[in-house]
Amino acid sequence: MTTALDQVTVDTQCLVQECEKQGCTVDLAGAPKQFRLIDMDHPRSPAAGTRCDYLFIGVAKEKTIDLDVVPLELKSSGFHAASVSKQLAGGAKVAERMIPKAHFDSCRWWPTPAPTEGKSAS
Repeated sequence: MTTALDQVTVDTQCLVQECEKQGCTVDLAGAPKQFRLIDMDHPRSPAAGTRCDYLFIGVAKEKTIDLDVVPLELKSSGFHAASVSKQLAGGAKVAERMIPKAHFDSCRWWPTPAPTEGKSAS
């Protein structure tokens, strides 16, 4: 059976299995089993301009939601909310172009800044 995730196309060279940059790691334990994690800094990624570090697109566990879409911005030090919000918005715009229109309304969006433990936003 074809899922909404099967219809999301991306160059396989920018797909990764771990979410780690700048000394910051996001634990993917508990994430949906079927997902695409896109390294948005990879030269072959679909991103251009301001963007987040990773874009996670996974098959949602709930039957009423097709995909969980998570733009992720990792920070190893404190961060400025205005800057991070632009990076997350850039990742969301990339996802909007990638997700088939037929599934767009049944996506759940989770823009997520991920600071290293003990760091804060300003």
